[in-house]
Amino acid sequence: MALLWMIACVGSDKETGDSARAAPTLEVDLRPIFNRNCTGSCHAAAAPAEGMDLSAGVAHANLVGVVSAQVPSLERVTPGDPDASYLIDKLEATHVAAGGTGTSMPPELILASNELTLFRDWIATGAAE
Repeated sequence: MALLWMIACVGSDKETGDSARAAPTLEVDLRPIFNRNCTGSCHAAAAPAEGMDLSAGVAHANLVGVVSAQVPSLERVTPGDPDASYLIDKLEATHVAAGGTGTSMPPELILASNELTLFRDWIATGAAE
Protein backbone atom coordinates (compact mmCIF):
# COMPACT_ATOMS: atom_id res chain seq x y z
CA MET A 1 0.00 0.00 0.00
CA ALA A 2 2.83 2.41 0.83
CA LEU A 3 4.41 1.66 -2.54
CA LEU A 4 1.20 2.63 -4.34
CA TRP A 5 1.06 5.89 -2.38
CA MET A 6 4.70 6.68 -3.32
CA ILE A 7 4.00 6.01 -7.00
CA ALA A 8 0.91 8.22 -6.87
CA CYS A 9 2.92 11.05 -5.26
CA VAL A 10 5.75 10.78 -7.77
CA GLY A 11 3.21 10.80 -10.59
CA SER A 12 1.57 13.90 -9.15
CA ASP A 13 4.89 15.72 -8.87
CA LYS A 14 5.73 14.85 -12.44
CA GLU A 15 2.39 16.07 -13.69
CA THR A 16 2.78 19.32 -11.76
CA GLY A 17 6.29 19.80 -13.11
CA ASP A 18 5.19 19.11 -16.67
CA SER A 19 2.29 21.54 -16.49
CA ALA A 20 4.43 24.34 -15.04
CA ARG A 21 5.78 26.33 -17.96
CA ALA A 22 9.01 28.26 -17.75
CA ALA A 23 8.95 31.95 -18.60
CA PRO A 24 9.83 32.54 -22.25
CA THR A 25 13.28 33.85 -23.12
CA LEU A 26 14.45 35.86 -26.07
CA GLU A 27 17.17 33.53 -27.27
CA VAL A 28 15.18 30.30 -26.89
CA ASP A 29 11.57 31.23 -27.56
CA LEU A 30 11.66 34.43 -29.62
CA ARG A 31 14.87 33.82 -31.60
CA PRO A 32 13.11 31.62 -34.23
CA ILE A 33 10.54 34.38 -34.83
CA PHE A 34 13.26 37.03 -35.16
CA ASN A 35 15.29 34.82 -37.49
CA ARG A 36 12.28 34.07 -39.69
CA ASN A 37 10.89 37.62 -39.87
CA CYS A 38 13.42 40.25 -38.81
CA THR A 39 17.11 39.47 -39.15
CA GLY A 40 17.15 38.20 -42.73
CA SER A 41 17.25 41.59 -44.41
CA CYS A 42 16.36 44.43 -42.06
CA HIS A 43 17.45 44.15 -38.44
CA ALA A 44 20.91 42.63 -38.70
CA ALA A 45 24.31 43.17 -40.29
CA ALA A 46 26.32 46.35 -40.55
CA ALA A 47 23.44 48.82 -40.99
CA PRO A 48 20.29 47.48 -39.29
CA ALA A 49 17.03 49.38 -39.79
CA GLU A 50 16.43 52.03 -37.11
CA GLY A 51 19.83 51.01 -35.71
CA MET A 52 18.16 48.02 -34.11
CA ASP A 53 20.18 44.85 -34.55
CA LEU A 54 18.09 41.84 -33.55
CA SER A 55 20.86 39.31 -34.17
CA ALA A 56 21.61 36.61 -31.61
CA GLY A 57 23.65 37.90 -28.72
CA VAL A 58 22.81 41.59 -29.21
CA ALA A 59 19.02 41.74 -29.56
CA HIS A 60 18.35 41.90 -25.82
CA ALA A 61 20.65 44.90 -25.33
CA ASN A 62 19.01 46.66 -28.28
CA LEU A 63 15.46 46.09 -27.04
CA VAL A 64 15.14 45.91 -23.26
CA GLY A 65 15.15 49.22 -21.41
CA VAL A 66 16.07 51.14 -24.58
CA VAL A 67 14.10 54.27 -25.49
CA SER A 68 12.24 53.95 -28.78
CA ALA A 69 13.63 56.11 -31.57
CA GLN A 70 10.10 56.65 -32.92
CA VAL A 71 8.34 57.34 -29.60
CA PRO A 72 10.86 58.64 -27.05
CA SER A 73 8.25 58.50 -24.27
CA LEU A 74 8.23 54.68 -24.58
CA GLU A 75 10.90 52.05 -24.22
CA ARG A 76 11.18 49.43 -26.92
CA VAL A 77 10.63 46.82 -24.19
CA THR A 78 9.68 47.69 -20.63
CA PRO A 79 10.18 44.50 -18.57
CA GLY A 80 6.99 43.51 -16.80
CA ASP A 81 4.75 45.82 -18.86
CA PRO A 82 3.84 44.74 -22.40
CA ASP A 83 1.35 47.60 -22.78
CA ALA A 84 4.14 50.15 -22.16
CA SER A 85 6.47 48.45 -24.66
CA TYR A 86 6.66 49.99 -28.12
CA LEU A 87 7.67 46.62 -29.58
CA ILE A 88 4.15 45.37 -28.85
CA ASP A 89 2.69 48.41 -30.64
CA LYS A 90 4.83 47.65 -33.70
CA LEU A 91 3.90 43.96 -33.66
CA GLU A 92 0.17 44.57 -33.13
CA ALA A 93 0.00 47.48 -35.62
CA THR A 94 -1.05 49.98 -32.93
CA HIS A 95 2.17 51.98 -33.26
CA VAL A 96 0.56 55.00 -34.99
CA ALA A 97 -1.99 55.35 -32.18
CA ALA A 98 0.94 55.25 -29.74
CA GLY A 99 2.57 58.18 -31.58
CA GLY A 100 4.85 56.13 -33.78
CA THR A 101 5.54 56.14 -37.48
CA GLY A 102 6.35 53.77 -40.27
CA THR A 103 4.91 50.32 -40.80
CA SER A 104 4.01 47.57 -38.41
CA MET A 105 6.57 44.83 -37.89
CA PRO A 106 7.21 42.62 -39.60
CA PRO A 107 6.15 44.62 -42.67
CA GLU A 108 3.14 43.29 -44.55
CA LEU A 109 2.71 40.44 -42.10
CA ILE A 110 0.76 39.99 -38.89
CA LEU A 111 2.29 37.46 -36.54
CA ALA A 112 0.14 34.53 -35.47
CA SER A 113 -1.81 35.13 -32.26
CA ASN A 114 0.28 32.55 -30.38
CA GLU A 115 3.46 34.41 -31.43
CA LEU A 116 2.03 37.73 -30.24
CA THR A 117 1.05 36.08 -26.97
CA LEU A 118 4.60 34.75 -26.64
CA PHE A 119 6.03 38.29 -27.00
CA ARG A 120 3.53 39.62 -24.43
CA ASP A 121 4.35 36.76 -22.03
CA TRP A 122 8.09 37.32 -22.49
CA ILE A 123 7.76 40.98 -21.57
CA ALA A 124 5.25 40.37 -18.75
CA THR A 125 7.59 37.87 -17.09
CA GLY A 126 10.58 40.22 -17.16
CA ALA A 127 11.97 40.00 -20.73
CA ALA A 128 14.72 37.49 -19.96
CA GLU A 129 17.57 37.04 -22.35
